[in-house]
Amino acid sequence: MFNFRYLPCLLFVILACSGPATVAAPVLPTRTRLPTFTLTPLPVPATATLPASSTPLPADTATPPPPPTDTPTPTTTALPEPTATSTNPPPPTATSVPAPTEPPTVTPTPEPVIKYVLAGTIREFNCDFTYIYGTVQNANNLGLPEVEVRALGIHQTAGLEFVVRTDAEGRYEAFRIPLPELPGAEWAVMVMENGREVSERFHWTSTPVCESDDTGHSQVLRVDWKLIE
Repeated sequence: MFNFRYLPCLLFVILACSGPATVAAPVLPTRTRLPTFTLTPLPVPATATLPASSTPLPADTATPPPPPTDTPTPTTTALPEPTATSTNPPPPTATSVPAPTEPPTVTPTPEPVIKYVLAGTIREFNCDFTYIYGTVQNANNLGLPEVEVRALGIHQTAGLEFVVRTDAEGRYEAFRIPLPELPGAEWAVMVMENGREVSERFHWTSTPVCESDDTGHSQVLRVDWKLIE
């Protein structure tokens, strides 16, 4: 922006250089003055005046409360805490039910497997010994070796037992007892296999008398067996 304070100097330099020529004085722009603001005082509010008929409020004549009297602080007794009671009833106690007793298992007695049958019996007299003997043969009447024969004492001879095996020709002799040592006895004769009876039982009663009687008693018995398989 151009500074008007340097304008006279500038005019003087121009006139000096240009000579005596007359130069018209420049016309300076007229400055417009800013308007002047006059402060107007604010009006003073009027003082509030109570109306003439207003009655002054009566003075506070209330009697001050008496000073508090020291009252002993009551002792607070702690109430017992309520015990939490479950609303759900306890589960019923499981009562063990005894297991049903199963009846004892009855093992059926296996029926004897008959593999040998009587081929013949002969009663003999002997005044010296009592014994049982015989043979075991197959279906072709050939002797069978290593066949087990059992003579079991019953009644008066209970507890006596003789088990023998046939020889290579199928012959066997269960026992040989002197006659005076066995005055009278009852026997059951049978064929055995693996500890099991595999034939019917043949019952015989011996006698110490050296003669036969009407009951068929004797001192010696021959029993022959035959394989049926």
